Amino acid sequence: MPWTHYGPTELAWIGVSVLLISMSKGGFPIGNLAIPVLILVWPDPERAARGAVAFMLPMLCVMDLFAVCLYRRRIRWDVLRPLAGGTVLGVLLATLCFVSADRSLLAVSDRVLKLSIGMLGLAFVLYQYARARILRRMRGHRPGALRAHALGVTAGLTSTLAHAAMPVMQMYLLPRGLPKKEFAATTAAYFWALNLLKVLPFVWGGRFSGGDLALGALMLPLIPAGVLIGYAIVHVSSPRVYAGFIYAALAVTSVLLVFKGATGG
Repeated sequence: MPWTHYGPTELAWIGVSVLLISMSKGGFPIGNLAIPVLILVWPDPERAARGAVAFMLPMLCVMDLFAVCLYRRRIRWDVLRPLAGGTVLGVLLATLCFVSADRSLLAVSDRVLKLSIGMLGLAFVLYQYARARILRRMRGHRPGALRAHALGVTAGLTSTLAHAAMPVMQMYLLPRGLPKKEFAATTAAYFWALNLLKVLPFVWGGRFSGGDLALGALMLPLIPAGVLIGYAIVHVSSPRVYAGFIYAALAVTSVLLVFKGATGG
């Protein structure tokens, strides 16, 4: 559907979703809320999950390029290499299951995709509440080759499904104790490479449409604005205040997605 057929309310909500994920690139950890919100407000309910995820991928590639350019001198490529093989495998598995309802070997409906993305959102909220305990057990134990491969597969799968691989990267990178800027740089580089890799199966699956790409071009000016807003919020607000709001909002939207997926709404 051409974006010119969308109403002002629909365009506004899509713009809010782009802002949310752009703000996460500025350091305000709200990006995981963007996809569930975008699916709930997507103008074409029959392909809301597939359409929203596909629409956001080119936007993510642009955002990640900015981040990589900003942090290029602090990227730890040696840390990322063990993830490479597993990540490629995870993207391939997701391609077979989710990328295209017409071409995948195990075609999954948009209804099931909504349910899956909602459950991933709830899992992320639970992970955040248990993160301190999880990372405490992992502290000082850097992931070996087998664990790195498993985390790479998980990241490739969840990222291709719903752009939701950040918890996996946290479990891989945080036990390594990287300095703050190296952590940010290495994370940005990983998602830049991963999102570029995902473009190929999305093209193969016919996921991109001219209307969605035109809409993405219209939303591009929101990306630098979102990054700056996220950067500003992080420096003026209490992490406890905004973290509680983010997780509560993500939990609500994820429950709505699970309900819609379960009932076919």
